[in-house]
Amino acid sequence: MPFCTNCGTRVDDNASFCTHCGAAQPRTSSQFTDFLDTISNRTASVLCYIPVFGVIPAIVFLASHKFRHNMWVRFDAFQALYLFVAWLILSSAVPTLISGLPGWGVEHILFGLIKLAVLLCWIYLLVKAASNQQVRLPILGDLAARSAYEQL
Repeated sequence: MPFCTNCGTRVDDNASFCTHCGAAQPRTSSQFTDFLDTISNRTASVLCYIPVFGVIPAIVFLASHKFRHNMWVRFDAFQALYLFVAWLILSSAVPTLISGLPGWGVEHILFGLIKLAVLLCWIYLLVKAASNQQVRLPILGDLAARSAYEQL
């Protein structure tokens, strides 16, 4: 139980004024604040598109209360997640599929080009998110839009 800042009388925790002297009491702020309160929508969208590691903020933003009804950030988070899943599928399936191709080093060059294309897509989305523009990828963007609107 706190004390009045003017006369020292005990006051309730939520009291705005002292019952003895009538002096205004300072508001007690909560000890813990949500770290997402300081993050803007633009920053959240940019963090989702950090190549490979953006999946972590994307999951955090989808689970947070602050961005629960923010369709812009939810779309970017879902699209980043789907791009990451595509990256995982390409990284595991493509080497298996192209290992049987004839020729010297063709599979390494092809696999490198596919990885480079996905990385450039991530960077393109990151730059567009930084300039407050939303880009919808052909297949992944449609899935992300559907997921963002279904989760309301």
